[in-house]
Amino acid sequence: MYAAPPEGLPTKARAWLTREGIQLYAHQAEAMERLMSRQDVVVATGPSSGKTLAMALPIVAALAEDPTATALLLYPMKALAQDQLGKWTELARALGVEGRVDVYDGDTPSHRRPRLRAEGQILLTNPYALHQYLEWHHRWAPFFGGVRYVVVDEGHWYRGVFGSGVALLMRRLGRVLARYGADPTYAVASATTGDPSLLGERLLGRPVAVVDRDGSPQGARTWWAWDPDLDPERSLFPQAVDLCRFLIHQGSQTLAFLPSRRMAEALAQAVKERLLAERATSDSGSGSAVASYRAGYRPEERRELERGLREGTLRLVAATCALELGVDVGGLDAVVLVGYPGSVASVRQQAGRAGRSGRDALVVYLPQENPLDRYFLRRPGELAAGKVEIPVLNPRHKELAVRHLLCAAAEFPLRRDELPLLGAEEGDATSLEKAGLLATTPNGWSYAGRVRPAEAVSLNALTARQVPILVEGEVLETWDEHRARREAFPGAVFLHQGEAFRVCSLDLETGIAVAEPSTDGLTTKALTLEEARIQGPPSGPTSDLGLGTVSIRETIPAYKVLDRGRVVDVRPLDLPPVEFTSEGVWLTWGRDSQTSRSGSQHGALPLATPSPGGLHGAEHALVALVPLIALCEPGDVGGASSVHHPDTGLPTVLVYDAFPGGIGIAPLLHARVRDWVGRTADLLASCPCQEGCPRCVLSPRCGSGNQPMDKGAAWTLLRAWIAAHDG
Repeated sequence: MYAAPPEGLPTKARAWLTREGIQLYAHQAEAMERLMSRQDVVVATGPSSGKTLAMALPIVAALAEDPTATALLLYPMKALAQDQLGKWTELARALGVEGRVDVYDGDTPSHRRPRLRAEGQILLTNPYALHQYLEWHHRWAPFFGGVRYVVVDEGHWYRGVFGSGVALLMRRLGRVLARYGADPTYAVASATTGDPSLLGERLLGRPVAVVDRDGSPQGARTWWAWDPDLDPERSLFPQAVDLCRFLIHQGSQTLAFLPSRRMAEALAQAVKERLLAERATSDSGSGSAVASYRAGYRPEERRELERGLREGTLRLVAATCALELGVDVGGLDAVVLVGYPGSVASVRQQAGRAGRSGRDALVVYLPQENPLDRYFLRRPGELAAGKVEIPVLNPRHKELAVRHLLCAAAEFPLRRDELPLLGAEEGDATSLEKAGLLATTPNGWSYAGRVRPAEAVSLNALTARQVPILVEGEVLETWDEHRARREAFPGAVFLHQGEAFRVCSLDLETGIAVAEPSTDGLTTKALTLEEARIQGPPSGPTSDLGLGTVSIRETIPAYKVLDRGRVVDVRPLDLPPVEFTSEGVWLTWGRDSQTSRSGSQHGALPLATPSPGGLHGAEHALVALVPLIALCEPGDVGGASSVHHPDTGLPTVLVYDAFPGGIGIAPLLHARVRDWVGRTADLLASCPCQEGCPRCVLSPRCGSGNQPMDKGAAWTLLRAWIAAHDG
């Protein structure tokens, strides 16, 4: 669906559209009109729908008319900023903004930085870099004073701890810009999300207009759910190889998404070998028909692969999610999803790489062995047209707010009326003052600590203490202490950009972990024991649902070593427990009230005393399906169950945010509890196993070895709870 350019679009921009032969889609024209009328906007349309042009054209046109105006563009990763630089530079050159567009981040040579700050008109950066630069805002005075637009690209990536930290960073940015007299308009580009308005408001801290009616042409997509169990003699991987080979023989240009770098490269190599054996194609360097694509390739390598996809010389590319973000690869015939990528939003992004410009396309989904993957095998319609998750972020998280309060005070003195902006209260500032970290001045609280807070405060962590992961003396990643205890224990294997590393040592006193590359193909799973106590409002005898504060004590007595998913060893661990306070949602079963209500009103079987195995199975299944409701990782939540919980006095299943202070997952589960519990019960009903399996109730993270476990009782409990809750 096309639309005419907005009336207020400058003449140069209109002429450029005519010269390039570009017709605007309806959503592009709407977004442009809103931006030109100074409305903050979230553009949440499908992949390859022209979101960049919808934002860039009115912004560059406005800057061309006012050489003193500037624009700040934020991308979640350095590589993406580099990818997008060419598009902004080309458009800027066409409209007369020449030589004033560049990337400014940690890789920018120091000798170029002063000129970019003084003369740059459009600068691309990332949140990590901006977090460091804000304290030196006086150096940015020429640029910050002219900021007319702020663009936040890939908005759906800002979720969880990272999203919460970036939301507070955006509030600090607004405060700095206001100091220099700037009052910018904000534009957020996002993939389809469950609530783009909520995402925009939480991320920016201000109301936003939403543009989400995609007007770009889309061909018909055929969705095909592939059941690996129909060929029980062969595992998923060789079946995926055969499928990709078949698509190539059918003449379909195909993009396969895989969960790791190693799998992507292995698939590409296996398909190449099969094709060579059949003499159907040849491996002749850059012109070969099959390749892999992942993070870590040099920019020129990525550009070559993208060109091969656009021009059709590449017939199959096996990729990680690196190709999900903002890379223009043209219209493809087929997309193969090997494993559920973690969210329906990501599925839509990946599937949207095929069928552009009105072409028909095929999307094939191959599930792995876990509850989420198997849930969608039986319900592929939800992947194609079902609800999209709501990104979870909590800019009012107390620990994060206090740390960003210190950052703001280091930027310039913080007034009392600015505390709510950062989710803080006067008592927080007073406590920091008593601790010697803030000092009262005539202009407000000023930072008084010895260490730059921007250096100490991580956008990715909820705890102040950070643990660097060292590989050959270099920092590979930095994790907060809670995550390090769970995932960087000695012997643990973790992935970094799809590459496997094994932890050699973890010293909690010095806060340093040392790791090395791992090439043996083994993986690890921590066995976690959880004790959860409810501190918030307790459930009464007639209540079946609660939401409140919980205290968590986690211990990891051992971990499993797995070879291709098969347990080959269980090794003990001696680590101190992790203790923290968080948010939780709990379900209870009041035996008397629920038996009568479910039996008389809904025709369900009377519910006997819930068994430990039934509650345990319900807990595992509920935890596994949390990502259906909230856009988060499976490890972002934990669970506990008890036949007689000491804080409710009832059979109870509790699910909590696995972060100190909570990150907003539990409240969202509470708000959508009927959908969550109902879909979990449906998963148990549809799984063909009898006793329970890794596809429904068995969890590799379970510290008690999945004992006791009763899948049938778990389903009965969930159905009875739904009946009672509906009643």
